[in-house]
Amino acid sequence: MIKVNDRHIDLVTSGEGPDILFVPGSFSTPAAWQSIQKHLPQRYRFLSTSLCGYGETTETRTLHDNSINHEIEILNQITASIQKPVHLVGHSFGGLVCFVAVLIGKLKVKSLTTFEANPITLLEEKNVFRFRKIRKISENFERQYFLGEKDAVKTIIDFWGGRGSFSSMPKVVQEYCRSTGFANVLDWRSALSFKTSSDDFRDWKVPCLIVRGERANHEMIEITDALSKSISNSKISVVSGANHFLISSHPAICANLLANFLQEIDEGKR
Repeated sequence: MIKVNDRHIDLVTSGEGPDILFVPGSFSTPAAWQSIQKHLPQRYRFLSTSLCGYGETTETRTLHDNSINHEIEILNQITASIQKPVHLVGHSFGGLVCFVAVLIGKLKVKSLTTFEANPITLLEEKNVFRFRKIRKISENFERQYFLGEKDAVKTIIDFWGGRGSFSSMPKVVQEYCRSTGFANVLDWRSALSFKTSSDDFRDWKVPCLIVRGERANHEMIEITDALSKSISNSKISVVSGANHFLISSHPAICANLLANFLQEIDEGKR
């Protein structure tokens, strides 16, 4: 963990070599990446963090100030003392944060790998019906949360992972999701406040691997397709049998995809 003024930022490091910064999604901490890291070549230094309101990272957002810049500042602080560009890896909302960080040019990035990243405002130009659907789901979740419904977060987790995803989680994970529900309310507001379109990615230079699960929902499939078509220097991979939570359910396959992609970069093939 690092401390910047009165703010704490989760940071777990291991190994030596080129830096890979792992950014988890909502309801997650550095532990989300442990299974993947066990399957990766040990010639890298792994840095894992948590976003605002999760793990040991201080929540700096409010209902009235929920810009995604709060999340970008976490990555800025972690990489401030790193001289060389980092490999950036993100899942879900963490993947969106990574995309934003590259788009606004605040980080020195050698490559970007995302697992079911969700820059949801891309849907507004691609399929306004699905965009309105996803916005309605977020509004319903927020209303349920503030009404005090115990399992309001189930709406979100089942939306991304499929029906029964929340119920199938270990009880301790369910409870952590419930306890961080307010952070997820702010995650949705942050995600919806960052307006983007396919044109924003036309001049993209960073090598990019975009991964989704075979069982991804329709919204994620459209987002992934839009990203892969908009980013010329990208490749897309689909993990058979996986849903939104593929980094936990299929860690060996995800690690192999990442390792092969990084090797291509190291060999100058991308």
